[in-house]
Amino acid sequence: MPPEGLGIDTWPHDVAARLLDLSADLACVAGFDGYLRQVTGEWTALLGWSAQVLLSRPLLEFVHPEDVAATSARLEAARGGRAIARFQNRFLTAGGAVRWLAWTAIGVPGEGAYRAVARDLTPRHEAEALVHESERRYLDLIESAHDIVQSILPDGHLEFVNHAWHTHLGYTPEELPDLTLFDIVDEADHDHCTILIGQIMSGLSFDHVEITFVAKDGHTFPVEGNATGRFRDGVFVATHTFFRDISDRRRAEALQADYRRRLENEVAERSAALVQSEKLATLGRLSAGMAHELNNPAAAARRGALLLEEAFTATCTALLTLARSAQGAGEAARLAELLGASATRASDAVHLDPLARGDREAEVEDWLAAHWLEDQWEAAGALVDLGMDAAGLDALADTFAPGHLGAAITALSRARTAYGLIAQIGHGSERISRIVAALKEYSYMDRAPVQDVDVHDGLDSTLVMLQSKLTQGIEVRRDYGRDVPRIETLGSELNQVWTNLIDNAADAMGGSGHLTIRTRAAAGGGVAVEIEDDGPGIPGEVVADVFDPFFTTKPPGQGTGLGLNIVFNMITGSGGTVDVRSEPGRTVFRVWLPPRRPQGEPA
Repeated sequence: MPPEGLGIDTWPHDVAARLLDLSADLACVAGFDGYLRQVTGEWTALLGWSAQVLLSRPLLEFVHPEDVAATSARLEAARGGRAIARFQNRFLTAGGAVRWLAWTAIGVPGEGAYRAVARDLTPRHEAEALVHESERRYLDLIESAHDIVQSILPDGHLEFVNHAWHTHLGYTPEELPDLTLFDIVDEADHDHCTILIGQIMSGLSFDHVEITFVAKDGHTFPVEGNATGRFRDGVFVATHTFFRDISDRRRAEALQADYRRRLENEVAERSAALVQSEKLATLGRLSAGMAHELNNPAAAARRGALLLEEAFTATCTALLTLARSAQGAGEAARLAELLGASATRASDAVHLDPLARGDREAEVEDWLAAHWLEDQWEAAGALVDLGMDAAGLDALADTFAPGHLGAAITALSRARTAYGLIAQIGHGSERISRIVAALKEYSYMDRAPVQDVDVHDGLDSTLVMLQSKLTQGIEVRRDYGRDVPRIETLGSELNQVWTNLIDNAADAMGGSGHLTIRTRAAAGGGVAVEIEDDGPGIPGEVVADVFDPFFTTKPPGQGTGLGLNIVFNMITGSGGTVDVRSEPGRTVFRVWLPPRRPQGEPA
């Protein structure tokens, strides 16, 4: 404390100097002549000038040239005793650097000097300069950014926008004060933006915002970016948004989507073509089998028709001969009886083993030769079919006059041949009819696509279609459940499934083995079907791949790899499931089908 009753200016000189030396501020006394008289504090450390230099040169020589005029004016004003407060200027250091000083001074006319205290503000100015430089760089970055940057006031007006904003939206800086957010946003996004800003005002931020901007000329473009709020003392003051024009990306996405759609369509078309090709290949194999199956009975019927004409003519000729020879009533009655028996036995001939039949035919031929009817040897087979032997022929000879016996035997044998040919033609026609019926059942011709189907009918018709392949050495075992319900499905597609599975099983067995088909009622009203073969099986490392498109275990050129994929798609498309279990000597494909197709599935 200073001595009582003394002001600081009346303190002893050594006390005042010691106090100022201990101060963080700089103190000095400068004469009105412009020279420093006394300095205390860190002058030398701050400016790098020695005390001798500071006291030997005019004060203004240490002031930055740009601040000399202002400093001179303030010093001149202080001559009359006017105080200088919070005046700042720059001093030059011995090394050429600049230090900012804040002055508090007063002129003392009686001493012809200024008494002053200065504080070093250089750290604060440097910090402010760094802040200003950072802000400048930030603004330069914002201005040079390609993103659209804007600051929106609570009332919706635009506080700040960057150069990219003007470029994209086409408005001039002069037009900015009259614009609000809703002038540049598509009307369809107004409600969305209102809700968004409300959430931002509550403190939320959004990293992904998509809206559509409307430029001054009316064209629209999509933008994507983020939005956050700016608060001061906890009060919301603005919304900051950073958007980028995503028109090019949207166009690229549209082109990509269009390309993907066209590619998917092309793949679908080609896949459908391949599937159709596989179906046609299957149809071709079935057609070949059907041609073989139909050709046999058709050829037999045609051959029988040709032979029937000859037999019928010979029979008529023999009967006319007997009629002209005035045969007796007993002869006519016996002949009619035998002709009736011939017609009956046409479909129920006497069956003998080859050795017994040969002996019987030789016995009949000997009898004919003994009765001078050697030219009738061709009748031996027909007479045996009628159950005739030597004893029967003896009885026949007792009934007919010797001149009528030959004609009677000819009539009987030829009639028997004719009736046999008629039966053969009938059997062939019936076989053809059954095959055609199976084909119609298999293809569901003249029926609606979706039917209530009996899976047994479909399996049986498929076996008929593949009969030529299965009769080569494959034994088919049907293990059909009695309580198997009818199901609603695409009958023709389901038969395609059975065809592929049975055909594959036959190929796997190499044309020889056992094929077992089981059916059972499944839970929920569905149907379970198993198709099992005793072939070599599917290798364990590939069994999981058998339903993949183009996968096949057959040699090149013998399979497309689409058959089981078609099976899988057809079954799953009907709401069912299909799987396979295989080991050497036993492969089982298991199919489960629901009672009804899923709603909405195409028929």
